[in-house]
Amino acid sequence: MASVQNIGLMITRNEDDVIEEVMEANKKYFDKILVIDGSSDRTEEILRSYDCVKYIIKDQDIIDKLPNRKFEDGARQFLLEKAQEMYPVEGWFTLLHGDEIWHDDPNWVASEAEKAHAEKVNWNVMNFFLHTSDRSRDLEAIKSVQERLVWYCPGYLEIRSFRNKRGLKYNLAQRNEVLPKGIGWQIYKHFPVYKHYPFRSVAQIMKKKKQNDESGFTGTYQNRNEENCFIDILPNYKIARKYDGSFHEFEIKNQGSLLRRWLRAHRYITW
Repeated sequence: MASVQNIGLMITRNEDDVIEEVMEANKKYFDKILVIDGSSDRTEEILRSYDCVKYIIKDQDIIDKLPNRKFEDGARQFLLEKAQEMYPVEGWFTLLHGDEIWHDDPNWVASEAEKAHAEKVNWNVMNFFLHTSDRSRDLEAIKSVQERLVWYCPGYLEIRSFRNKRGLKYNLAQRNEVLPKGIGWQIYKHFPVYKHYPFRSVAQIMKKKKQNDESGFTGTYQNRNEENCFIDILPNYKIARKYDGSFHEFEIKNQGSLLRRWLRAHRYITW
């Protein structure tokens, strides 16, 4: 285990096709995970089968407390408050979603960031998707999403780990901002990597599109239909790669200077 406590704060919504694989990865790193779940499928049932999941609250139980009764990033405040109530010690929080799997060990990262007196960690997001070359593969026969999807677009950065301390607070209405207020400027020198799997099969994409069209939860699937689930590159990216077991220049040992890493992000993303 890490030398510092690292608690997972998770948001999920209808991920029952992948949540077991995600949790098998998460349980290796987190013995305390708190969840906001907005699912109507088996996601909650699967989550409750894991001992590391210590608390689950349904999104409908907090929706009336949110501005305009709309679920935004600020809803993480309910998890932050509960975590600090249940485990009132210093340590770190890592933000989790039900379609993400860690490449680098978040416990090791938290420990190294703690040693460096950092307050937050920027993670490199590798977004996997259905590539046009996947049309010829029998994807339905491959249960593991990590084996099924081999094409990704690299380079997006998001702060997903931060130091626990007094005074942290989310604005309940904040959107497109995953960090609470009160985090210091000190950032960890490396950008570790995690794998994101929002597009896992044609059926899953169409299911998500229908749910999100009805709820307005996210626009991620808005422009997808059964004809364009397979693409050559994700929107807003400049390059797609086939995963060969390494993320090459994005691996921590190959990253180089902080300036070089920031410039690299602009090389692969259209901002």
